[in-house]
This record gives sequence, C-alpha cells and structure tokens, in this order.
Amino acid sequence: GVALFGLGIGNLVYLPPLIAQSEFARVDVPRVVALTVAVGQGLYAFAPALFGLARELSPGGAGPGDAPFVHALAAAFFLAAIVTLVAGRR
Repeated sequence: GVALFGLGIGNLVYLPPLIAQSEFARVDVPRVVALTVAVGQGLYAFAPALFGLARELSPGGAGPGDAPFVHALAAAFFLAAIVTLVAGRR
C-alpha cells in the first residue's frame, strides 16, 4: 500500500510539469502547471461530495456495492478521460 501511495503522489507531483514542458512553450509552462494543479485540487476537493451524493441518490440496500449510481459515475469519469485522451491525439 505504501508503494502505491508513493507512486500516486509521484505522478501527482511530477507528471503535470513534465507534460506541460513537452506540450507548451517555455513561457507558458508556469501558468499551465498552476492552472492544472488548481483544477485538479478543486476536483479532488469536491469528488467525495459528488460520490456521496450519488450514493445517497442510488436505489438499493445499504450493503457494500449496492450503489449503482456511484459505479455509473465512476465509469462515466473513466469514459470521459478516455475520450479526452483519444481526442487529444488527433
């Protein structure tokens, strides 16, 4: 678990600047990295509330795995990420 946490933090800290350096002009990199981090932090802050709301609105029992809206929301996020990745490569 500790190794996975470390890899996640490493990706969170080091990847945005590396991607920004390779995709944007040198002058724009600080602004792009700041905007990327700000948007990411905003999404990280509100994601638990969004998933909690989806869980509360889900029909079904209170047992683990009984929240279909949460699973559908997570699948929608993954699908949006895939579409964004594919669209960015064109």
